[in-house]
Amino acid sequence: MEESNRLPYFLIDLMKSYIVGDFPLDDKADVLLFEIGRQLVNCNSRNEPTDDLEYLYDTAKWLQSKIMEE
Repeated sequence: MEESNRLPYFLIDLMKSYIVGDFPLDDKADVLLFEIGRQLVNCNSRNEPTDDLEYLYDTAKWLQSKIMEE
């Protein structure tokens, strides 16, 4: 499975961890955002569409803000 295809699963796992109250999650959120950002750069360099990755990034950024509120 291509790495970028696994990113939604990592986001879902992070959301589940947040819902059940697993803390701290700051590092996991940071790593996820880094990986999504890395894939965005790769897609941009290959002139590939980035809409799905941008949505994942925005959602991960939102979740990170919720994690930081805890």
